[in-house]
Amino acid sequence: MQVLDLIGIGIGPFNLSLAALACPTPLRTAFFEKESGFDWHPGLLLPNSRLQVSPLKDCVTLADPTSPFSFLNYLAVHGRLYSFVNRCDATTSRREFTQYFQWVAHQLPQLRFGEEVTDVTRLDEGYRVTTTRDHYHARSVAIGVGVVATIPECAKPWLGEKVYHVASYLDRPQIDIGERVLVVGGGQSGAEVVEHLLGSPGIGKITWVTSRGNLFTRDDSSFINVSYTPSYSQRFHSLPLKKRRTIVDDEKLTSDGISAELSNRIYETIYHRSATGNIDDVIQLLPAVVMKELSPHADGWHALLASHGTCQRPTVVADRVVLATGFEPRPLAFIDRLLASASMEGGLPVVKDDYSVQFEDNAPGQVYLQNRSPVQSGLQSVNLSLVAYRNGRIINSLLRREYYLNVPDRPILGCLGLLPAQETQNAK
Repeated sequence: MQVLDLIGIGIGPFNLSLAALACPTPLRTAFFEKESGFDWHPGLLLPNSRLQVSPLKDCVTLADPTSPFSFLNYLAVHGRLYSFVNRCDATTSRREFTQYFQWVAHQLPQLRFGEEVTDVTRLDEGYRVTTTRDHYHARSVAIGVGVVATIPECAKPWLGEKVYHVASYLDRPQIDIGERVLVVGGGQSGAEVVEHLLGSPGIGKITWVTSRGNLFTRDDSSFINVSYTPSYSQRFHSLPLKKRRTIVDDEKLTSDGISAELSNRIYETIYHRSATGNIDDVIQLLPAVVMKELSPHADGWHALLASHGTCQRPTVVADRVVLATGFEPRPLAFIDRLLASASMEGGLPVVKDDYSVQFEDNAPGQVYLQNRSPVQSGLQSVNLSLVAYRNGRIINSLLRREYYLNVPDRPILGCLGLLPAQETQNAK
């Protein structure tokens, strides 16, 4: 049996980037995905859905600007490079970026779709990876199995055609004329659904609730985006875990919020609707509210709401409930077994600066975590912004040399610990 240097478990944007950056190296790799082809939240590819980061934060560019797998090369190959540059908007749609991802995937022979990993076990050297088709031997593994929908407990018994997570929004029947829709969740996906509903002819009443105190926008300003640079990532990883937790909480809206453009479009739509009639007949916005109970009745779904600031507990009646309640790491028993001997800190596996897990014993090979360490490695580890940098670090770790340059950018925002020696001496 051939021994591979790395097996990737799951093929989402993160492991796709890893596969693309591994392509020109001498590494022998294989990546497995249970789905028949690459897709990226297909139930959420609404007409106005936009990529929330620069398209230069693609699979490869920020680690290897000359790679043939870049988004700019994708545009050039498809005869759209000049047309893209001539646009006034520097970003792109999520649909186009999904097509870019699919274009990359079609060119990588080490990707194996329709083959699900069912188990990973330790060997004396490396790991035995079992799939639905065969067994494989790898020196290291990269876990990138993605996320699953987070569903409120009160909604779990009723999931179906009329109560569903936003991830399957486009897979459900179209909105009927006069339908009352309850949208739960005040993030980007909830906002995209609300905008889509506002444009649906004959929509009944929309009720939009969020547990947040307002419909907060994502902070995408230049100084804030310094948080998504290699130098910041390296500095973050050197901090004590307690401090990292605080930073992740403080910086949540740098990654998890409504884009300002979308927020303003929704506000503008609601404002113009209010000038021609009673806006409460079209949409009701309820911040600082959670859905406590959900039950079916003859006249529709009854949702019991609770306010954070008051003792009010009103009931909203809707014909359809869309849950924009976020995502969480996909639970898999073999991942839990694999991480059972990991060094732990604060209830979390310790993740080193090359994104591999630190184990208490002598592990037979590296286990790299993709999209599963927001506290240990920062919000950067669950965001597209540093995907190429992160995977460059993983490849360097596998090769035990600096194949991809690990020279951090010169930070615009400094800190006391990074002051030049002369300045530090003068301060003394």
